[in-house]
Amino acid sequence: MNFWDELWDLLGITTVMESLKGKPKEQRQESTSQSNKPLKFIYRPQTLNEYIGQERAKDLVRLNLEKIRTIKPIHFLISGNKGHGKSTLANIIANELGFGITWHIGGAFSKLSLRDFLVKNQDAKLPQILFIDEIHNLEKTLAEYMYPIIEDFILPEGKNLKLRPFIFIGATTEKNVLIKKFSPLVDRCQADIVLETYTPQDIKHILKQYNDKIYQKNVTEEVYDVLAINTRYTPRIAIAFFDDCIVCEDLKRVLNAHRVIKNGLTDIDIKILTTLAESGKLIGEDTLAIMGNTTVEDYRLLIEPYLLTEGYLTRTTHGRVITEKGKKLLGEIKNE
Repeated sequence: MNFWDELWDLLGITTVMESLKGKPKEQRQESTSQSNKPLKFIYRPQTLNEYIGQERAKDLVRLNLEKIRTIKPIHFLISGNKGHGKSTLANIIANELGFGITWHIGGAFSKLSLRDFLVKNQDAKLPQILFIDEIHNLEKTLAEYMYPIIEDFILPEGKNLKLRPFIFIGATTEKNVLIKKFSPLVDRCQADIVLETYTPQDIKHILKQYNDKIYQKNVTEEVYDVLAINTRYTPRIAIAFFDDCIVCEDLKRVLNAHRVIKNGLTDIDIKILTTLAESGKLIGEDTLAIMGNTTVEDYRLLIEPYLLTEGYLTRTTHGRVITEKGKKLLGEIKNE
């Protein structure tokens, strides 16, 4: 028994799969290890050509890569919904330039983290990229400390120490919050990259590429089509669902396990829309988060963007209200 088989046994995964498939242990272990085990476990696009969709964003990235190669360092701000590929795009920028990259999360980034990066950038053979995800969570005084470093590559303390130029990339799911908190930081990012909503065709293409790179399994067009319209047009979600389909080979069970009811909407989404429909008036996000048994942050980042994009509700300064499309959807679900 190899390492992964032992790990699966330890976690009880093999036993669960045996009971689901109704196969003897030896047969189930063989099919698990030989049929479904991927050739590798992680895949990220490494070049802009491999990065599917987001054509306008990629064109702007290419333009700024040329500026960096021929004129001067350019800093990037990448904004978009969760799971849309902001971190992947940052890594691609590093690959395209042949630079090193250091990753940080905004809420955990500190002055010590910044110092360590600057030292690394001074000593490294290759120029470096400082990538900070969820940059809107930076501590205020630290963000302000970074302004002269990013703009002129000098320390705020002076001392005539000229820093080696580097590329800064900030990513955020809450661009409006970032602008409100740190407008000067946004102004210093000359390349404003906005990731748009993916299309179902984009998601299908992403899943096919992922399958080719990871599993190389025969998958029907129906599976790709159903996943494309039931994973909120989000690559990260679609890939997670696809992994589940590889494991259990039962598309309906995968959707049920993730509580998907229709068009990527879960029972939580339906409950929120039902609350709006029955109320007939504007309701605030705090109340809707409670009705959905979730946090306000998760409601704002994970639930509402999709409902807005698909036109099931509208947002005003005084609250949210269900649309006619939302009411029609509830009627369809009730009659199914």
